[in-house]
Amino acid sequence: MFDAEIGGAAKQIGFVADTVSAGPAGAGLVAGQTKFSVDPQQAQKLIDGLIEARDRLQELLNQSYAISNISSPGKDPYSGFATLAIQRAGGTEPGGYGWANKAAFEALNNTIDNIQAALETYKNQDQATADAFQGEGK
Repeated sequence: MFDAEIGGAAKQIGFVADTVSAGPAGAGLVAGQTKFSVDPQQAQKLIDGLIEARDRLQELLNQSYAISNISSPGKDPYSGFATLAIQRAGGTEPGGYGWANKAAFEALNNTIDNIQAALETYKNQDQATADAFQGEGK
């Protein structure tokens, strides 16, 4: 999930983010995880930006419900079929707009949780190190 990296270089905390990439030809999108690192001083800024993006995805998900509940503009079969296609494309079935927003929302939540956990671990290690040095000097 996470680790704290401390060495001669700049301090970094590592975390795992849920990601999506193109799969083999014809396979569509594939969910995965990618490891990232961030300066601990910038981690909260990253978390805040991801929370803002997650909140925007929630707004878009709410809009997708309106898309998936539209009514047919006419009684002819073409209007009915077009309405069904729009509802599927905007809905929460796999591949739909709502489905994609929900999946992205969950991925951002997981990533935010992972960064927060890594930052907490880093702070605890930093405090433990400081405490160890203070005890040594007495």
